[in-house]
Amino acid sequence: MSDSLSFLEIAEKALNTIGKPMSASEIWALAKERSWKTDSVGITPWATVAAQIYVSIKNDPHTPFRQVSKRPTRFALTPWGEAAEKAASELNSFVLESENVPLKERELHPALAKFVYSNSHFRAYVKTIYHEASIKSVKGRNLWLHPDLVGVRFNFDEYKKETVNLQKLTANPDCYLFSFEMKINLHFGNLREAFFQAVSNSSWANEGYLVAANIQEEMDLMDELARLSKAFGIGIIRLNTSKPEQSEILFQSNPKSELDFDTINRLVEDNENFKDFLSNIAEDVKLGKVKSEYDKRE
Repeated sequence: MSDSLSFLEIAEKALNTIGKPMSASEIWALAKERSWKTDSVGITPWATVAAQIYVSIKNDPHTPFRQVSKRPTRFALTPWGEAAEKAASELNSFVLESENVPLKERELHPALAKFVYSNSHFRAYVKTIYHEASIKSVKGRNLWLHPDLVGVRFNFDEYKKETVNLQKLTANPDCYLFSFEMKINLHFGNLREAFFQAVSNSSWANEGYLVAANIQEEMDLMDELARLSKAFGIGIIRLNTSKPEQSEILFQSNPKSELDFDTINRLVEDNENFKDFLSNIAEDVKLGKVKSEYDKRE
């Protein structure tokens, strides 16, 4: 007999264990912490948890679940009644108070640097692009031109010298470039602006990503992110600021084999940080090892 649990069984068990309303991500975090087994784990298991709870609430008159808050969405067990809604309200108040703590996007850069360096998909070094270092021009000309961070993966970090030499003989590129747009929070209120900002300033790179530390727990938002990612090729990363290595690629970027050199040249002309970044890449490729300075990893 299998001891594996369904997502709904995990949700009910988590709520019974904690005894207060929880979001889907909190439910899944507890399941991971307690090593509860399930048969199927996708890229975003917490989203599957939320989706199945929504379906249960909508279609099952005897469902043990109820939704007691939005933004963030939290669920409770039906027998808890009004006490659950009161508890959720208190939790929401705490969340709102915590959101008032000053936090700047650039404070998240070291966490992203650590994640993309340690993650097998990236294995990249990153550099912050300071928008204030750009040449001043006609208002609006540089809007959404510069990404927050740029990244590079070197072939010599992946392959033996002989393999790298063969790549050069077959005209394969010596490096692979990434672009990252950083946000602290991502929700319906800023989704389109944030996403198309990432589309605009990532067109030059092999892969472009929108990164956020807090992503609203809404199935409709996840569905829209999936649709936009598929349509425009921009990936989505949920950044874990306390444990960067546990950050997640929610949606993969659609890789481009060709770089947009016109936009790259425009960035070089307008921003010294980006110009230095390309100079560093050229120097490191020539040496066959990383000697240049990139962003520190948390």
